[in-house]
Formats: sequence, structure tokens, C-alpha cells
Amino acid sequence: MLFAASLAAGLAGFFNLLNYHAYPLFRPEVAVVVAGIVAVAFVLAALRGAIGSLLGAVMTGLVVAIAADLSAEIDLGWFYALWLVLAVIAFLAEPLLLKMALAMFGTVALFQFVTLTTGLGAPVRPDNSARVLQSGDRPMTDRPAIVHLVLDSYLGLGGMDLGPEHYTQLRAEQSAFFAQRGFQTYPGAYSRHVKTVNSLPYLFSYGTAPFGEGGVDVQYAVADELAYFTDLDTRGYRTSVLQPTYLDMCVNQPLTRCRKYERSDLAALLDTDLTAVERARIMGFTLLQLTGFPSRAAEALQLAANDAFELTGRRPYNRAKLLPLAAVRQFDRFIDELPDLQRGKARVAHLLLPHDPYILDPQCRAKPEREWLDEHGPGTPAARERAYADQVRCVQGKIAAMLDALDRTAAGREAIVLIHGDHGSRISPYVPYIGGPQLTDRELLMAHSAFFAIRVPGEPAAELAGSYALETLMADFRARDFRSAPRPLAARPAMLLMNARSVPTERRALPVPVRN
Repeated sequence: MLFAASLAAGLAGFFNLLNYHAYPLFRPEVAVVVAGIVAVAFVLAALRGAIGSLLGAVMTGLVVAIAADLSAEIDLGWFYALWLVLAVIAFLAEPLLLKMALAMFGTVALFQFVTLTTGLGAPVRPDNSARVLQSGDRPMTDRPAIVHLVLDSYLGLGGMDLGPEHYTQLRAEQSAFFAQRGFQTYPGAYSRHVKTVNSLPYLFSYGTAPFGEGGVDVQYAVADELAYFTDLDTRGYRTSVLQPTYLDMCVNQPLTRCRKYERSDLAALLDTDLTAVERARIMGFTLLQLTGFPSRAAEALQLAANDAFELTGRRPYNRAKLLPLAAVRQFDRFIDELPDLQRGKARVAHLLLPHDPYILDPQCRAKPEREWLDEHGPGTPAARERAYADQVRCVQGKIAAMLDALDRTAAGREAIVLIHGDHGSRISPYVPYIGGPQLTDRELLMAHSAFFAIRVPGEPAAELAGSYALETLMADFRARDFRSAPRPLAARPAMLLMNARSVPTERRALPVPVRN
């Protein structure tokens, strides 16, 4: 009974995951994961048969509690309470508890299987999730179109200037590319914030948005009304947004269209050359992240093993991330839709590129999973920076494809193209916060240095000296009525440091750059 209940619970959670990501059922990696679930259920059943009634009840209660945790987000305190209650029930009536668990999770597994094989009951995401729809009765402006890319964790040219060689070489490549394409770049551009939940609202509100208070592990936040989108609407632009399921700008902005994409979409694995075992491993870690207690236990065990045995194992949480793969798919989709761009339209996309994990080569192909690296380690900083540079080169290739698509239409050729990061590369042991471990001056500068470039037809390519906060550049772009490149006054750069809850509370000067 424990084998059957564990198997049903595992399959219910896994099939639900496949349905959510629209992942096909009949794939070799799916078979590998199913075999793993069968093996886990067998081991649990064998272990239960080898221990006594009291410990067996505790174990059965834990298994059923984890099964429930897999299907519902349970706070850790409530999980322990549920475990205790289920253990007592198992001690008094274990067969009954297991029959109930089998019936419940077996039903869910069957429903999810039917959905996977027939499509009946499959989740349907709205094609347009904009809540504040722009009026279709008002005439659309005859202004040039605006194409606005926010590329997450895109290090600025000034940050690349700090070296070493793998960054200065990247800086030279980036400078040449954007100069040849007619962009004005701002090497000294920087973000006051190092977390997207604060940096994006801040720059889109020209520095007036309240700070996020979702805590360090926030997975979803809704942005308040942001002045940039209101200003575009006031000027008659029809604005569309493409964004990940993280910071939601679909709710409070006046938009014609808004689309959200799953930021760690498993279906993106289908476009790679990863083996079935590699894909299955990623699916397994993704399934683990649907739980509370087991995922925390796995994190703790991995970190303890790293410390005790000097290992360099990646955190299980990071091994479930496919952010760049999903973003590349969406970048291609964004490019494919550019031929119908018209004057008076603004297209804004927030793409999680070149955000970690660093998994793409310069041609945007996925590297073998064993070579994937994360911004905070493990692995040496030099290895992570080289992997980050590869991912930036992938981004550069996609930007080239986007510009080629724009240059094929009249509206695209005369469009204003704005490309910037939301913060820097953040390759350091920790995200900086007040009272936390101290970062080096270089690590702080790399975390805040943010790319900023703009192409305005009729304005020559240039590199603008000086330090400029992102929100200052955006405010000056608005002051020029969104018609010409910003030229704000340079100022001494200052950052807004967060407390341990990721809420910015203190303003400090950024360190003075020293080239490596």
C-alpha cells in the first residue's frame, strides 16, 4: 500500500508539472523520471517493511505529508504539524490512511494522465493578460515606433572595463557592435539596485516607485502603476509588453497587449541537444522545488556536503532554473513578430538574459548540464565570468537578428531602439545587503554596472562619458519627449543598499572604479 500510494503521489506531481509546462508525455526523459519515481516508491516500501510499527508510523506520516506538500505549498511550520497528525493517524490506522492517500493521489494522477494524452482539461493561458486596456477609440500617434528591451543582469561597458582580459575583450566586441549598428552607449550607466523587484519599477517610474517588500525569496510581485507606461499612453502609443512570470507589469499599466511567459519553462529543453538523462535530472530537480520540506532538506545537505568534503555541487534550487533557455525562445518570438511593427507602437520586452545560470554558448546552444554555472557559485569567479561572457555573446547575436528584422521594414528602420539592463552581473559570493558579508569594490561595481544603449534615427553613434543612474537616463528620455537620446548631467554614483529582507534602506556612494 505504501508503494502504491507513493507511486501515485509521485506520478500525480510529475504529470501535473508536465501539463503545466505543456511538455509531451512520450519522451525518453519522461520515462527516466517515471522509472526514478518507481524506484523511490520501491525503496520507501522496502524500508517500511524493515522497521517497527512506531517508526513505521512516523515514516508513513512523513511520506503522506510530503505527497501533500508536492501538491500544495505548505509552510514549514504547518508541514511539521501535518506530519505529526498523519503519524498519529498512521499509528492508529495505517492501512486506512494509505488507502485514502492512494485514492486521492491516484485520482489526481489519472486526471493528469488523461489531460496529457487527450488535452482535455489542459491549462489555458490567456493570450492577452493586460488588465488596463488602452482605448481603441483614441487615434494612435504617428510617432516613430519604440522597441524597448530590458535584458536582465546585462553588465555595463564600464563594468567590463574593469577587466580582466575576458571582460575587456568582451567590452571591445560590444563597443564595436553597437557603434556599427548606430547606437549611443553609456558605459557609466548603473542601477541603484541589485534586485529586479526594485530596479525595474524604479527605472520605469523615473526613481519614484516604492521599494518592494516581498522578502528575499519573492517569486512573484505586481508592479504598481509606472509612469513610463502612462507617458507612452498619454502620447498615443499602443504599448505591448512581454515579460516573465516574476515582476508582473500586466496588471496596473495601460497596455494594448501583455503576455507572460514561464521564466523556467521545461518545454525549452526540447530545443536543446541535452541527453535524456540530463533533461530527466533537470525535471527531477524542478519537481523537488514544488515541495517545501524536501527541497529545504536537499539544499541543506548539498551545502553541508560542499563544506565538509570541499565539493563544488550546485544548489538544487539553481539546478531547476532554465531562465536563459526560456528567454531565448521568447526573444526569437519577439523577433518573429517585428515585421508587423507600425508607427505609433511601443514594444517592451523583459527577458531573463544574460541572467544566470550560465548555460549557453555564444551561438545560444545549451552546454552539457555538468558545465552549467551560477552567479553565486560554486566554481571559480573566473570560470563564471567566462561563462557569463559566452551568454552575453549569445545575447549580442539575438540583438543582431532583431536589428536585421527591424531594418527590413520602414517602421523598423525609423524606430527608436532602447536596450538596457536592470542591474549588473552579480557574480559574487552573495547579493550585497546591510550587515551581510562584505563584497569587494569590484564585486559591488559589477553588481550595479548596467548596460544602456539607444538608437535614434538621424543621431550618430557615440559613447557618452559620465556616470548615470538608469532612472536618470529614463527621466531625461521622457524630458526629451521620447524623441532623442538622453543627455542628463553626470553625477557621483550612489547605490541603495538592502537590508536582510531585500528592502533598500540606505544610500551609499559606489566605489571608485579601478581597472584590473
